[in-house]
Parts: sequence; C-alpha cells; structure tokens
Amino acid sequence: MVDLNLIRVFAAVIEEGSVTAAAERLKTSQPSVTQGLNRLRRASGSDLFQREGRGIVPTRAGLQLYEEIGGLPKAADAAIGRLSRFDPATSRTTFRIALTDLGQTVFLPTLVSGLAAIAPYCSLDVVNLDTEMAGEGLVSGHLDLAVSSTLLGGALRTSVIRWDRYCCVAKRGRFGDRTPALEELVSLPRVVVRGTTGHALMQSLLPPPVAGSVHLSGFAAIPGIVAASNLVAFVPEVVTAEWAARWGLEVRPLRSEEFTTPVRAHAALDPSSSATVWFVDWAIETLRAA
Repeated sequence: MVDLNLIRVFAAVIEEGSVTAAAERLKTSQPSVTQGLNRLRRASGSDLFQREGRGIVPTRAGLQLYEEIGGLPKAADAAIGRLSRFDPATSRTTFRIALTDLGQTVFLPTLVSGLAAIAPYCSLDVVNLDTEMAGEGLVSGHLDLAVSSTLLGGALRTSVIRWDRYCCVAKRGRFGDRTPALEELVSLPRVVVRGTTGHALMQSLLPPPVAGSVHLSGFAAIPGIVAASNLVAFVPEVVTAEWAARWGLEVRPLRSEEFTTPVRAHAALDPSSSATVWFVDWAIETLRAA
C-alpha cells in the first residue's frame, strides 16, 4: 500500500515543477522529497520523472499516475478539514484573498477591521488579482477568496456583492463650460487598465483605445496622470470623491445603465476546510453590508 505522504510529495513536485519548490511548499528538505520520489518509483516500477536541463519533468507514466492519484492528498485534507470545527475566536489561521489594487483600497479597511474584531488571531494574506490564474488558485485551495468584476474560470461559487457605476474623470477645466457627450469622451486618448487585473468588463463596453492612450497594470497612478494631462479615464464612482478632492479632477457620471457593473466574490465550490467555509461566508456578508 502506498503511503499518502508519498503521493503528497509526488503531487507537489508535479504541481510546483521542481523538487526545490515542492520541498518549500511541504516544509521539508530536498533530500526527503527525492527519497520519497525514489520510493514511489520503486513501488510503481516505472520512471516517473526524467531530467531536462537542470530540472526534472514528469514522464508519460508520471503524468498518468498524477491524473489518477494526484488529487488524493487534497481530497483527504478537505475531508478532514470539513470534520473539524473552526472557532474564529481562538483559531490561528491565515486567509488568502486576491484583490485588484482598487479592491484593496475599497474593501481592505472593512475586512481588516472586521476580521480583527471577530477573529483576532487570524491573519490576511492579500495578493494582487490575476484573472487568468485566480480561478485555478481558488480550486486548488491556494486562494480562499477573489473579488473582481470579471468572471473567473473554474468550478467556482460566484456571488455579487455590490454594483459599481462608472464615471469619466478628467482634469479640471479640460472641457471648459461645456458638457461633452459620451461619443466624444470615448473617442479621446484615455488611461486603460489591463484586463488581467480584473477591470476588463468596463473596457469591453468601450471602443478600442485610440492613439495616445496609456495602458497601466492598476488604478493607483490614474489620478496623477489625468491631473497632469489631457487624458481621461473611466473608473468606478466609489473612488471619484477622493480623487476629485485630492487631485482636482472633474467627474462626469455615465448615465447609461450599461456602465453599471457587478463586483463579484469568487470561491471554490468545494472549499478545502471549515475555516475557508467560514471566511468566505463572513467576507461576502461583510462586503455586502459595507
């Protein structure tokens, strides 16, 4: 009978892509990982990895074995986790959440203060949202929650937590005393936030950016750029009051309902632990009430 720990080692090497990374993930030594792989090779009677350059890659037999048994450690951990009771008042757990830079500004104050009050020994590990990777991270258990207006891939539970109305911001006096039509605003060079950061939905409603536009990986630099140039930007209304006060920007609401977008919380359909179940439910309820 193969030890579940050997399968855990084997799966970690496949998923992390190296013995070193697998050892770090499992909090063990590289020789221990290598010994585990050798034991599994002898038990299976097949070479599971082969050398490629300075690293190793799975053989066809290794990939086949992973497809059949690679999910067993996570399934076992999830089953045990669901049997255990999570007590927020006493537990010491770190929850990992993926947010855009704008989401960190808007949501983190509420989440941090709320978590400190109800689960004082728990911690938050906040990572920048990558919409291309977040779904996989949620399914695998590397992430507990992700918040984005963009739908993520994977077998996920998705809940709408709020609706954001978008506005156009420009430097004060950019249009004088007149009120520009939407057709004019969307034809101007603008600041564009790249799609993988979770803001693709709004951009998909607009014509392609024209020459002279600036593409960014986040929202933080937008007000400074707009205040110092003739560029415009389309951003959620939730940030415009602060930007207008600090940077002297003009805010022009987009009146069409088409420019009101949902902000969604994403979590795995099958959470890996009772702690994750509690955190996801608590975070969604907290963000909706904020």
